[in-house]
Order: sequence, then C-alpha cells, then structure tokens
Amino acid sequence: MEESEDDRYPRPRGINVTHFVKERVRQIAELIQVGYLKSSVEKAERRYWAYEEAIDNRVLISGEVTKGPRTAVQRLPRHMRRRAMSYSIKRFPRMQRRFAISAVSASKHRRKPPSRFWRRRPRNLLLNYIRRQRKHVWLETHIWHAKRFRMIQKWGYNLPFCSYLRAFRPSHRDAMRHCVVRDVSFLHCFQIIGNSQTAIIELLRNICAPEVGPTFAFKSALDGRFEMPVMLYEPGKYPRGFIAPARFLWSKHRTDEKHILIIWTHPSSSKNVLSKFIDLLKLRKEDQAINLIEIDKVPCSIDEWRLRNLEIKTDIYVNDESLK
Repeated sequence: MEESEDDRYPRPRGINVTHFVKERVRQIAELIQVGYLKSSVEKAERRYWAYEEAIDNRVLISGEVTKGPRTAVQRLPRHMRRRAMSYSIKRFPRMQRRFAISAVSASKHRRKPPSRFWRRRPRNLLLNYIRRQRKHVWLETHIWHAKRFRMIQKWGYNLPFCSYLRAFRPSHRDAMRHCVVRDVSFLHCFQIIGNSQTAIIELLRNICAPEVGPTFAFKSALDGRFEMPVMLYEPGKYPRGFIAPARFLWSKHRTDEKHILIIWTHPSSSKNVLSKFIDLLKLRKEDQAINLIEIDKVPCSIDEWRLRNLEIKTDIYVNDESLK
C-alpha cells in the first residue's frame, strides 16, 4: 500500500495568525504599498478622465440616454447645468473645465458671430453675398426669383427654372396681349471692335445664312437702332453645320469713331462660337496686366465687385489688323 502525499503532510486544523504574519511581514508591507500606489494612481486617472469617457447608458434614466458619447454639459447633473455653458468655459465647475476646453476646441461647429448687428454689417453682407456665388453666379434678379421660382444650377449660373405659383394662364395672357420681362443676363456677350464696319461684315459673312434670316449686314440694324436675331452656321456649310442662334447689335464709339458689333449667345454654345470667331478673324489672346493690389482690396459695393469680377473674367483677343 502506497502512502499518499496528503498522509505525509497532513493539513493543519488551525493557523496561528500572529506567527504567520511575523514570518511574512516584509511581503505584506510590499503588497500593501504596491496596492496603495496602484489604487491612488487609478483613482487620480479616473478623476481626470471621468468626463472624457462616455457614461454607460445602463445606469442612466430614460430621459438621459444618448446614442453616442455625451457632451461635457450632458455629463453634469441637471442642477449644475447652465444655459451658456456651450461657449463659456467659466460656467463649468473648476475640476471639469479642462475636459470642457478640449471638447469645445474639438467641436466642428462654426463659432457664431458675436451678434446680429455684427453679421448685418454692410461689409459682412457683401462678403457673404460674394461667397455664396463662388461656384454658380447669381443673376441680377436672383433674390426676386429665389422667392418665387425653383432654381437650378446650369452652365455656371443659378437660373430660375419654373414658377411655384403655377400662373401659366396669366403669364401666357400677358405674353400675348401685353408684355413679359425676362432676365437673360446669363447670355454670353462678345464684342468685336474695328475701324471699319464693312470689314467686320465681310469677315463674318461666311458664318451667317441670308436664306434663313437677317445677317450682320441687315440694313435696319446698321445704325444701331435695332437688336436683331441671327443664325450662325459653320463657315461654308449651310444648310448643315448649325452652331447656335444669337442676337446682335451695332454700336459706335463717340470719341474714336470705332464700330462695335455686340453678339449675345447661349452659354451652352459660347465656346464653339468663340472658336469660330478666332478662326475667322485670326485672333490671338492678349495678356492682361492685372493690378494685384486692386484684386486684394475688398470691394466697397456690389456694383464695384461685379465690375471687377467682369474685368478679371473678360478675355481679350486681337489680330494684326487692329481688330479686337
């Protein structure tokens, strides 16, 4: 019969606590010291980071449960919350201001301007007006149309598409019996300036078709009293090769006696029309000397901004025969 290990070393029925502690005083002291330091560090960390971690929704009442991490204000008891805490850090308790500063600085919301008076200053209104049409230009009547029409973004403009009033019958009646005003300032404008009106007409003769309507040599339009429609075609390809419809008006400088042909085309076909003019008139682009100081200067009015914007965006082409 083999003797088991339990028989050789029987389990004691009692322990002398005093003797047990005396033998292990050093180990117990080190254990207590390590535990105390660890608990104090953890307590300090919990105290510092308590408001940075999301509170477990299980310990909250139904009205306090949130889907994501709670804000610095939401983590305070209701009796400690103040109305202006979202932007005034001093309204937080002292021990929680550090986390509140980090939370406010990390916020993606734009700071609200100081007051409505500040937001409505003429300069700020003008800058806001300019900022809102960086991608798509507003027409002169944009504000009026935006209140009554559905607006669409097309060809780099904000254009009125259809009326919300659905006043089709009154509009048709006014168009047939009276008059209807339409904003067509989105049309692209070309100016051809030369010393001789006859020379300009001769250069552009191949782009028009006298069989379908007026040309640039239309007699009633030569003195500049009437604005006339014209159909533009590829040079020498009529009746094929239609480019676009356009409108033109003759004008004359009062000082240097130069003749000006003004042509309006739709923005969808303006690039094609410009390329035909460059080929027919043998034009080359002229480098514009723009004053950088004037560009950096903030415009004082909407009209000043529009004129400067028009000057920057206008391309000038010239040829060897003083045609511009």
